[in-house]
Amino acid sequence: MRQKKPVVHLIGQAHLDPVWLWPWTEGRAEAAATCYSAVNCLKRYPDFHFTRGEAQIYRWIEEEAAELWAEICGFIAEGRWHAVNGMVIQPDMNLPQGESLVRQALLGKRYFQEKLSLDVRIAFCVDSFGHAGTLPQILRKCGFDTYIFMRPKPQEKELPSEVFWWQSPDGSRILTYRIPGPYQTTPRTDNESHIAQALAAMPEGLADTMSFVGVGNHGGGPTREMVESLQELARRRQDVCLRFSHPQAYFDAIALHAADLPVVADELQHHAVGCYAVNSQLKRLHRQAEGALLAAERLACLSNVWAGRSIPLVELDWLWWDVLFNQFHDTLGGTSVKQGEDEAIMAFGRAILSARELTNDAGRAIAATLDTSGPGSTVIVFNPFPQPTRQYLEYEPWTEWQIWDAVGWGLVDETGQPVPHQIIEAEAAMHLTNSPVNRLVFPVDLPPLGYRLYRFAPGLPRTETASSLSVTPDSLVNEFWQLRLDPASGAIISCLDQATGVELVGPADWNVAQVLHDPSDTWSHGVTHYDEIVGQFKATQIKICDQGPLQVSLLIERAYEGNTWLQQLILRRGDPALLLRNWLCWQGQWQLVKLAFQVPTDEPRSFHDVPFGWLERPCSGQEVPTQMWLDVQGPPVGQVVNLSYISKEVPGGQVGLALLNDGKYSCDVHGNIMRLTILRTPPYAYHDPHVFGSKRRYDWVDQGYQEFNLVLLPHLGDWRETDLIARARALNLPPVCITSHAHPGRRPPSGSLAQLIAPELELTALKPAEDGLGFVVRIADKHGRGGSGQFIWQEQSFDLVLAPFEVSTWRLYQENEDWQFVACDMLERKLNNA
Repeated sequence: MRQKKPVVHLIGQAHLDPVWLWPWTEGRAEAAATCYSAVNCLKRYPDFHFTRGEAQIYRWIEEEAAELWAEICGFIAEGRWHAVNGMVIQPDMNLPQGESLVRQALLGKRYFQEKLSLDVRIAFCVDSFGHAGTLPQILRKCGFDTYIFMRPKPQEKELPSEVFWWQSPDGSRILTYRIPGPYQTTPRTDNESHIAQALAAMPEGLADTMSFVGVGNHGGGPTREMVESLQELARRRQDVCLRFSHPQAYFDAIALHAADLPVVADELQHHAVGCYAVNSQLKRLHRQAEGALLAAERLACLSNVWAGRSIPLVELDWLWWDVLFNQFHDTLGGTSVKQGEDEAIMAFGRAILSARELTNDAGRAIAATLDTSGPGSTVIVFNPFPQPTRQYLEYEPWTEWQIWDAVGWGLVDETGQPVPHQIIEAEAAMHLTNSPVNRLVFPVDLPPLGYRLYRFAPGLPRTETASSLSVTPDSLVNEFWQLRLDPASGAIISCLDQATGVELVGPADWNVAQVLHDPSDTWSHGVTHYDEIVGQFKATQIKICDQGPLQVSLLIERAYEGNTWLQQLILRRGDPALLLRNWLCWQGQWQLVKLAFQVPTDEPRSFHDVPFGWLERPCSGQEVPTQMWLDVQGPPVGQVVNLSYISKEVPGGQVGLALLNDGKYSCDVHGNIMRLTILRTPPYAYHDPHVFGSKRRYDWVDQGYQEFNLVLLPHLGDWRETDLIARARALNLPPVCITSHAHPGRRPPSGSLAQLIAPELELTALKPAEDGLGFVVRIADKHGRGGSGQFIWQEQSFDLVLAPFEVSTWRLYQENEDWQFVACDMLERKLNNA
């Protein structure tokens, strides 16, 4: 039974957006001002408590205000200043990869531990716009006990209780609290009404609730007037106990009743669906920055083992911190002012280039140990994944201004066997008819988490390649598919499976470039669906680009009201995937562009990539966040099959299409039509109820040129029986190429450091341990079925067993001559049972 006198924990805090309607420099200035104000209140009012999160805020104070820092440390020791959210920042909780979310806690918590001797146990992302359904496992394994959020609000997401157990697909649970009402107050706030919201949301059976007070967004915190007003209200109210407190005190107070709270096994969506599509350049660079850092870590580990090279721990930490800071929800969500967004783009670019430099350093250190003796030059190709990989590579070998075919250059593997290859257009636009800069496309077979040497030189043996490819201005064919295009629109109107004659394209086609009216603000507040189609790109020309034994392709030139879109649709020998490269130049406003694909099924199911996992979602047309891939599949409907084939039962009873991307994050699936959102064009930081036109000039998002790559993977049978996840990862983390001259060396021309033999599992991280002692391996179940196998490291084998949707972490370190493989949490701390 609830006590007769409920307790309202008044949480004095100041939500601070370091970037939003101001650049980060203003956010930094306000961080100091807010903390000075909080310290003054703590000095003046002995019963006052203050709650502050985010390692970045503390780092700024430590760096620039030694006296203030000392006072904060004193109040922490006194138990009146309370640190929450052991992350670098309050990130977007849908768009970062699972690895990035781990690094938010890994670097953030390490900072709090090293600087303040605090183990921050409360995750606190009150302003983030939505929360991926896989987060409970990540938060728990990063050492958090509880989670506080505010969005989505009750009108956006109905919950059985404002405090509940949030459960992820693997079964992990975290005690979670949704803030009733706003997370801030102003001098105009009616305290009685504000507290009444908290009391009304208090679940039956509990006697405690929280009410958050203090000026926010641009920082501020509780003012003296606010504190004194609340103190006066506490004296007047005899029916309720009002006291300044902190979140941990609230969770401690309800601990005895927590077991009886309801369980929510769902993602916590949606508040602002527009933020997952707006600002294409920012989002693609974010994806590239994540990938560049993961590649740099893996190559650093390889070079440490193989070349004895020191791992650049400090540089990697700073680059990760830079990326993590710019994952702030208003920054990565694209909802800040143009200066703030542009500076985040610069920061991601800085991280990408710096990480690529570290990768190149590591790769060259390994290459220097290889025996590359022989004619010509070599390219050493590194595989960042612990499974053998066969894929196509594009590479421009330096041929000393010689035309490849005219002089008879050849390409061979490390055994001297000729490698089939094809000349395609080089990046440079030379004035000569036959360019002396040659670009090759060729298949590579790479050992797991290792490298292989390929050699190019004049006079090397070449092989004739029989081709099963064909191309016309409206068709592409390989061993797997017959594709047909509509010359008027550029859409794909047919994809016939060569083996069965089954048609995989629905009547509404694939690659349909839709233009929609989108008058919503930058966040798309109040919007759940984008439905108002106002036009469609049409094809102005389709022409053959490549026609060779390994690759055929078409260039599709499309236009809509002065906007142009060039696509290259590529089909390769022995590859069931369709590569679709895109160069789009856009100048529209108040519009949204989508690419639509219909799968011929009346019983569609849709599946979406999310941090460390995937979720099945309704095919309702709701705009949703996704990461590297989405898939729609279902039993096929009746269809006309090409008479030259014998219709067979569809393998697995399913037809489907997976759509992979290298920098898009937003989509919808309505029935059997999936649509990837390509861009949105509201003004920057345009927030309802602003009256458009009351400002003289607006900066518009997503204007001008952008490029991105998609992969279409049609399939018969369930998507989990394809390699779509491996392909999606490879699209975003491609092989690393290191060009090298001929020199002697001690290492062989091909090598592998580690291998994961487990078809249901994937490696998400191979990184140096934070303490510099050995390495950290993180492995995730990728299909939701669990799995077992072996992780082989330098010829030592370690058994693995993961439950469905589980993500596990191990420390790898050497004792004497043997490697130890010890289970740990995501903070790299040894588990009690390990």
